[in-house]
Amino acid sequence: MSSLTDEVKNLFQPRSELLDLRLKAARVLNNEEWAAYKKVAEKLDGERRYTKRALELEYADRVSEAQRRLINKAGSVKRRFVDRRFGSDPFNKREINRQAQLEVRAAHRQDLARIDQRECDAIRPMLENAQARTALREKPIKDFQKAVDRRSGEDRRVRSWSR
Repeated sequence: MSSLTDEVKNLFQPRSELLDLRLKAARVLNNEEWAAYKKVAEKLDGERRYTKRALELEYADRVSEAQRRLINKAGSVKRRFVDRRFGSDPFNKREINRQAQLEVRAAHRQDLARIDQRECDAIRPMLENAQARTALREKPIKDFQKAVDRRSGEDRRVRSWSR
């Protein structure tokens, strides 16, 4: 059983991860990598716009399809031996409409989350390559600083002597 905290983390984690990766990309990527990133980002932004527009245009159709599915589910034979006075009405119109709208919106959020995940998957290798390039560039500097350190053996060691 998941707690409310876990549900909130699962809801916001992909979006916050995407924002973190975008910030890192803006700081780390060079011109060629940035151009490749922008091309991928523009393509995925186009998919986001298409998904949002498709929802706006097809919302009523999607809801009616979900309603049909929910009504068929409610009308299926169930082997529950519970007195009808204690059960709920499976054909409650308001509940079916509400559930259908919730399902359509949830499916739309999942579509957008999948697009965000694809963007994260595209950014990660670019960032890894940029970090490897940066590490290769900084390694000779660190090695030189280490070799130039001309203090004697005891002075090189960083120790805090307590008296």
